[in-house]
Amino acid sequence: MAGFLLIESSTKTCSVGVSVDNKLIALKEQSSENYVHAELLHVFIESMLEEAEIEWADMDAVCVSKGPGSYTGLRIGVSSAKGFCFGAKLKLIAISSLKSLANKAIMELPGYDYYIPMLDARRMEVYTQVFDAKGDPVDRMEALILQEDSFKELCDKGNCLFFGDGSTKFQSLASCETAVFKDVDPGIEGMVADCYDKYEKEDFENVVDFEPLYLKEFIAGKKSE
Repeated sequence: MAGFLLIESSTKTCSVGVSVDNKLIALKEQSSENYVHAELLHVFIESMLEEAEIEWADMDAVCVSKGPGSYTGLRIGVSSAKGFCFGAKLKLIAISSLKSLANKAIMELPGYDYYIPMLDARRMEVYTQVFDAKGDPVDRMEALILQEDSFKELCDKGNCLFFGDGSTKFQSLASCETAVFKDVDPGIEGMVADCYDKYEKEDFENVVDFEPLYLKEFIAGKKSE
């Protein structure tokens, strides 16, 4: 069996958990408009491990949400994950925050052809990516400036579910009448299966060099705030 500490800090939700293989056994999280990751992350982890009677010796890897998302939240989450890896000599696994949110939506709201998570990137811009019903990416992730006809061709192909804190501004703008908008809260539940899969494949990050995926910098010059 393999044990994992999971950290999601890319949104306004501070979410931590522990999984064994592909089963979640402990969870602690809180959402706030004030981005409380700096105050809560380490406190949550310590109390969660104590309440679940889990030792660092039971851990094999730290799995962190790598982005895109809040710059500050990502820096805090990734820095903490790297510190735990160095201190406890653990492997580092990174999961896309968009993929994690899509996984959670598929678990909670099955039956759609396409799942489109949207994370707020200020103004009329969102971080987004399209996934199919199996959670496989249909296109690349991007920082997208929303327009009325965004995703219209995709909506014509099948049932589309939009969710995430950036989807509300698209809901009032979208010209596609068949688009469905639902609330899906971010959290580490969507990381569990992918974390175990990456561990089995030994798909680890270099702890020294790993940096968050801010995305806007990654595609600098193509999109602007």
